[in-house]
Amino acid sequence: MTQNLADVDLRKRELAPSRHRETQDLPLANLIGEVDQQEIEALYKRFRRLDKDRKGFISSEEFLSIPELSINPLAQRLSFFVESINFKEFVTFLSGFSAKAGREEKLKVMFDVYDVDGDGFISEDDMAQTLRYLIGSTLAEAELRSVIERTMVAAGADAKGLTFAQYKEALGDTQLALNLEVPTGD
Repeated sequence: MTQNLADVDLRKRELAPSRHRETQDLPLANLIGEVDQQEIEALYKRFRRLDKDRKGFISSEEFLSIPELSINPLAQRLSFFVESINFKEFVTFLSGFSAKAGREEKLKVMFDVYDVDGDGFISEDDMAQTLRYLIGSTLAEAELRSVIERTMVAAGADAKGLTFAQYKEALGDTQLALNLEVPTGD
């Protein structure tokens, strides 16, 4: 590809209406952090394949058709973040999973996955719902609630739940394995 996709005015090609307005008017180059040109091109090809109807955005169903997601227990939860997103938002969302993303960015992605209701806190209910995605029904409800209560107390949560700062502190120096390999070949 001869044209640099970071320089393309995507408003003309891939910026369909979206519920993610905060990224709408920012240049793509400002949103993608450490994603390089080859990765942008690969993501653009992937986006175009997912956008089967060429509407300029992908639905959560189209997002879930990515083969790598079929084995992820959080795929349904992640699909919430990608309902009707355009290419710029697609790159922004995936940049948090990049091996090049910083720890803070990865923690924010993880926090947002656990914050099911989006109120800025991980409540006991938020954690229960996310853990059910991860572990299924292997724990009885009473056992699950007991684990959650102990975790929340140990992390210093108040009645509303964990803030991002508390979540970050509770994880300390834990290694984060939140990486997504972007295939660069066809």
